Order: sequence, then structure tokens, then C-alpha cells
Amino acid sequence: MKFSFELKTEASMEQIWGLYEDVNKWFSWEADLEEIVLESGFKTGTSGTMKLVGRPQTPFVLTSVTVNKEFTNKTVIPSIGEIYFSHELSEAESKTVVKHSVEFVPLNREATFEDLTLISRVFASVPKSVCSLIEVANG
Repeated sequence: MKFSFELKTEASMEQIWGLYEDVNKWFSWEADLEEIVLESGFKTGTSGTMKLVGRPQTPFVLTSVTVNKEFTNKTVIPSIGEIYFSHELSEAESKTVVKHSVEFVPLNREATFEDLTLISRVFASVPKSVCSLIEVANG
């Protein structure tokens, strides 16, 4: 199951990408971020950890990175499944489209109503993060 949110902005893809690529800048647009560590460069296969307010520190891996276009990070919830956080940039009508998605893939079973509850709670902060990201990019 997957939830997505997107907005258009005058900010360029490069401006938005600069706020993705430097994880220390995530604090400027991720309100509930307490800590983030990336083990090496912002590229496919790099691992890291993240801590959000009220949640335990969580490992993640960048499963896909295409400069100025998209990146996806995956978090594994042991015995439950995987959560993919996708961040996509595209152009439409001379504007940049910023799209963030959260997808849950259950482990060896069909998705349940409880999974829907979990993923909707995880997704709840995404629209605000996209709005903040665009606000920071526009100065």
C-alpha cells in the first residue's frame, strides 16, 4: 500500500536536490527529525540511521539515487515488513513537481487493516514536510 503527496513550486530541481543531498539540511524541512547519520556519500547503497521525535533510532538504506530526479530510502521493521520513502522531482508547466511517497510492503503476508493504520500514521507528516521543503528552497 502506498500514499503520495505532491506540490508544484517555482524552485528548481537543483535547489530542491541540494536540500535532499545534504542530510544535515533535512533538519530545515523535517520538523520531527532529531538525528540523522549517513555512513558515506548520498548514493545508492549507502546506509544510515535516523531518529524521529518519540521514535527509536532506525536504520535505513538508500535503495535508489538519481541526481536531481529521485531518491528512495528503505527501512525494515523486523518481522513486519519494509517501508519505502520515495522523493521524486519532475517538471510540469515550467514548474518543479515535488512528490513524496510512503509505501509499505508486508513481510510474507497480505496487507492488513493494522498495516493501513501504521502507514497512515507514518505518512501523516509528509504533506507538512513537502510544504516546508518548498518553503526552504524558495528562501
